This record gives sequence, C-alpha cells and structure tokens, in this order.
Amino acid sequence: MGESFLSRILTKIGIAILMVAFADLAYVNWWIIKSQELRVKSQIPEEERLVGQNLQSSPLPSPNYVSPSSSPSPTEVKTVETKTIVETPNQSGSGQASSQTIVQTAQKEIFIPIGNGSTNSKSYVDLNGLEVTIDTNKYSAIESVVFEASIWVQDGNGKVYAQLYNASDKRPVWFSEISTISAKGVLATSSKITLEKGVRTYRVQAKTDMDAYTAHVDNARLKITLK
Repeated sequence: MGESFLSRILTKIGIAILMVAFADLAYVNWWIIKSQELRVKSQIPEEERLVGQNLQSSPLPSPNYVSPSSSPSPTEVKTVETKTIVETPNQSGSGQASSQTIVQTAQKEIFIPIGNGSTNSKSYVDLNGLEVTIDTNKYSAIESVVFEASIWVQDGNGKVYAQLYNASDKRPVWFSEISTISAKGVLATSSKITLEKGVRTYRVQAKTDMDAYTAHVDNARLKITLK
C-alpha cells in the first residue's frame, strides 16, 4: 500500500511538471510571435516615412519631360531639291567637250563645266572644244558670274593666261582674265563678269609668255550665283 501511494504521488508530480513545461512552452511561443508582430509594426511606419521623404525630394516631371521608355517625336527634316540642267555646247573643230551637265547646288550656285585644253601660243587663241552656249533667259535673277579654271605652266617657266571670249559678239568678256606662274594646277577665279542677255556662245582662250613651255587650262567652268 505504501508503494502504491508513492507511485501515485510521483505520477502526480510528473504530470504537474509536464503541465508546467507545456505552459512554459506555450508562453515562450506566444512571446516570440508577439515580438515578431511588434517588430513588423515598428518597421511599417519607418518604411512609410522613407517613402514620404522620397516623394517630397523627387521633383515632379516637367510638361516637356520624356521618359526613357517613350519614343521621341520625329525631327522635322528639311530637304532641298538639287536641279540639273543640261546644255549642249556649240563646238567648232575637234574638241574634248561634249554635252555638259550644269549642276545647281542648294546655295543657288550653278557650275557650268567647259573642259580642258592647252596651248604654246604667245597670244590668245581659242582652246579646241572649250566653248559653251548659254541662254541667260533660262535662269532666274543672276546675282554674279565668275570664270574659274585650274591653270598651270609647264615646269613653272613663264606665265599662263586664260580668259573667256564672247564668240557671238567677237570680243573678250571683260574682267575674265586669270593667270599664274605655278607649275602645279592652281584654281584661279576671275573678277565678277557679265553675261550678255539672251543666247551667246562663249569660248576659253589661253596663252603663255614663253612658247617653249605649254600653258594648261583644266576644269574650266562658269560659276553663276542666283539671287
């Protein structure tokens, strides 16, 4: 009987210990969960505060603002038409010139190519094939005209001269003369010249002051600038 009583006492003590242990475990779990909830609640106001600061510090986009992901509006591109006018030179004798292409740039500059030639004459002579017929009525108001050519004299001996000649009126074109003593091609440009109104035929003439050395005229052309 004594042993039975003792075993009951030990059983009750064991049960009490287990109940205390379960209660303690439940309290610990409750405390851990509560702590986590408090931590989460304390973080939410801090995040809201940081978000509010970022919104205040970030300026609103201006009306002209374009986000990186959006496509910019196309830029207006202005195009200028380039016109090409073709004239057929009036040639006399054998020559290098054929049909000439007259190119007008966007700056209203028209270049009329005439050709290349050379001579050993000490007086002005026509260079074979270097002539062109121009009708000024085909152009709008002309602001200026100049005669241009790349000219040079053989070995740089002596001097080369070139000019434009009005074959229709049988006279030189005033102020069209150009010259150089260079042994290499130099682009020479005359003073401003005047083209007679209407249809006229113009030739390129050249000479050298030392007939033992050839005078060369390359890429002769007229440059017409429109108003």
